[in-house]
Amino acid sequence: MITFSRFFVGILFIISGLIKLNDPIGFSIKLEEYFVVFGMDWLGAYALSMSVIICAVEVVLGIALLFGIMQKQLSWVLLLMILFFTWLTGYSAVTDKVTDCGCFGDAIKLTPWQSFTKDIVLLVFITIIFLARNKITSSLTVTKQVTYVILAYVISMVVGIYSVLYLPTVDFLPYKVGNNIPELMKIPEGAAPDSVETKMIYEKDGVQQAFTLKDYPWQDSTWKWVKTENVLIKEGFRPKIKDLRIADADGNDYSEDIIKYADYSLWVVSYDLENTNKEAYNKIKEITSGLEKDYKIRSIGLTSSNDLVTETFRHENNLAFTYYYCDATTLKTMVRANPGVLLIKNGTIEGKWSHRGLPSYDELKKLLKN
Repeated sequence: MITFSRFFVGILFIISGLIKLNDPIGFSIKLEEYFVVFGMDWLGAYALSMSVIICAVEVVLGIALLFGIMQKQLSWVLLLMILFFTWLTGYSAVTDKVTDCGCFGDAIKLTPWQSFTKDIVLLVFITIIFLARNKITSSLTVTKQVTYVILAYVISMVVGIYSVLYLPTVDFLPYKVGNNIPELMKIPEGAAPDSVETKMIYEKDGVQQAFTLKDYPWQDSTWKWVKTENVLIKEGFRPKIKDLRIADADGNDYSEDIIKYADYSLWVVSYDLENTNKEAYNKIKEITSGLEKDYKIRSIGLTSSNDLVTETFRHENNLAFTYYYCDATTLKTMVRANPGVLLIKNGTIEGKWSHRGLPSYDELKKLLKN
């Protein structure tokens, strides 16, 4: 049972850590959600660094378990970690304030209760490992044990940093190359809608009580209405892309016109123009002007910055294309870069790049299909 526990927990930790290291920005968004819930918004500035470090540690712990490395020390780390995360996912499940823990990134979505159940199972196996920590030995010398741990940590950090600087090696996001955006926004005919129950809060003698439409005290005038709430009982069908709205500075919705544009278009995505990589726009201008001149392909900018910041940025950098506005989280989901570029045709994503991996204009032309 001890050996099974080590291999089960170790492999799960390695898989979970590598999936998140493939997309540390995605995990950092989840960390930011938790920081907001607990009133620790100031930690948001460190979320990305913490994301890479936590995921790297997760991989190292998994490898250490498989090789039986430093179990007396690392078993304490494992136990404390799982106790903390079990409490955290339990809190999320009860309060429903964070609906996805991000345990397996965007590759495997878990509900809060599924995440909590997963951590309870892990707690059982890690407790077995902890109680047997003095019996677990490694065939490796102490020098090799330390070397393996350091090497695993360095490699994990390199993988995470590479994913931050460029894009996830394996794209699990709905805006990956080859996906058709309009298709992923559709709700199939006959799909189950949300199941919602109306709760009416009434007060009497200083005590509030919730009633449904069937049992509310309509004949007792001593109850005073406080508020009405709609409580989600069961979630219905959710399209993979459900939050994409593209508008101009006046709030006019241009989503359908832009998404279903029949020809090629280039989307320059920057969720935050004040902190974007400004040097990248020299190459972006070269690409957008070339596409307009040679192929009559239009380019648009997408940002969540306000219109004053946007217009100032556009003029300072002599950008000819028009900017539209979109939710910041949606733009981060679209491309994990600031800025990033998407090549779209008939709503299908033909190419996606970080500003650090932008193709030359000649390379981009090879992607264009007649």
